Amino acid sequence: MARWIVIAAAAMVAGLLGSPFSPPSPAHAADAEKLVIAVLDVQSVLRRAAAAKGIGVAMEARRKAFEEEIAAERKELKAEEQKLRKQSTILSPEAMNEKRRDLETRISDLRRKAEQRRGILSRAFTGATRKLRNEIAKVLAELMAERKITLTLARKAVLVFDQRLSVTEEVLRRLDKNLPNVAVDFKNPDAK
Repeated sequence: MARWIVIAAAAMVAGLLGSPFSPPSPAHAADAEKLVIAVLDVQSVLRRAAAAKGIGVAMEARRKAFEEEIAAERKELKAEEQKLRKQSTILSPEAMNEKRRDLETRISDLRRKAEQRRGILSRAFTGATRKLRNEIAKVLAELMAERKITLTLARKAVLVFDQRLSVTEEVLRRLDKNLPNVAVDFKNPDAK
């Protein structure tokens, strides 16, 4: 029963059946019976793949290094701000204003630097994930050709299905073999 529901849904998606409310014609039903359908849990692959885990480790290490760098600079600026407060009684108002403007400029620069670091992390993650997704697509295309699969549906698009239709574990196994890790490029994160 569940297989027929998946076949009917896939056939509608593929345009083989007319309205979901009209019974399929014999010709369309024969085409639907020729369909070989698979289901892939892309999110599971993206979580469990060896390369994805490597991306996560590299991202976390770089994020931590960036945070430590920013925290050290923030601490230095805070110390300078306290020093400036102590000097407020001995400095002229003009000198005080100039030092305050300089400090505010450095604080703004630090905020901008922190934002740039977050952008680098985001672009590096996107680039590495793009490489991983491209390899998933290649592995899936090979598997579909080998097994003569007509249609592969994303797991999140399918409510209920027979687990025998799942190709997730096979895709994951082949992906780990073909692409055990992905280099995360932090220096040129926009490179493709």
